[in-house]
Amino acid sequence: MTRKPRGPGKRVKAVIFDLDDTLVESTVNYGKFKGLVIDRLVSWGEDRDTYSPDETIVAILSRFEQRMMASGMSREELASKLSQLDKIMDEVELERVSETKAIRGALDLLRMLRRGGVRVGILTRGCEEYAEAAMSATGMLSMVDSVECRNSKTKAKPNPESYLRLVEALGVPKDETIFVGDHPIDAQCAVNAGVPFVAVLTGDVPEEVLRDAGSIEVFADVGEMIAWFEARLHD
Repeated sequence: MTRKPRGPGKRVKAVIFDLDDTLVESTVNYGKFKGLVIDRLVSWGEDRDTYSPDETIVAILSRFEQRMMASGMSREELASKLSQLDKIMDEVELERVSETKAIRGALDLLRMLRRGGVRVGILTRGCEEYAEAAMSATGMLSMVDSVECRNSKTKAKPNPESYLRLVEALGVPKDETIFVGDHPIDAQCAVNAGVPFVAVLTGDVPEEVLRDAGSIEVFADVGEMIAWFEARLHD
């Protein structure tokens, strides 16, 4: 049974953001990204028809991992192969990272949260080097308290493990956090972690899909949610 989305409490002590297409305009070529990963899987003997570039990278990697575990591949060999795929993704992510731009209102929202004493976290499936470079290029890095990336030693979203580790790093109770993102994977991570999720339309996902996935509110972009957050900082 799908759990219903939770609403925010009276006071928000930390806001955790997805990065690409939430706070920054992504420069990552996801078509190339997924194509190169699938090419590598095929070079290892996988059937190309098993994986589609129209799927999310989460679905592609999850299917590969499940198939390898079912085949009896050792954890060590699987970890080695996943590390090779990480390197492929890292290289594509970094190709144009210097061109990254902030989404309208992102810097204003982060400044407002910081003035209100709210901790700020980033939860991304991008690599650590990419996340730091993207935030540096947009002037956000100094306004972020902690980052959880694909390369971290926890399972990536939508698994809640990465969100909970980030909450711990921020030093706030989970029930006083909100997750902001642009994709159903973000929404599912929030549902799995038992925290409220607020969506933005700066990705390519329709509003009805985001609401169905568990969003309690949907905004055109992060700039539009400034007043909404201000109301929750002063309750």
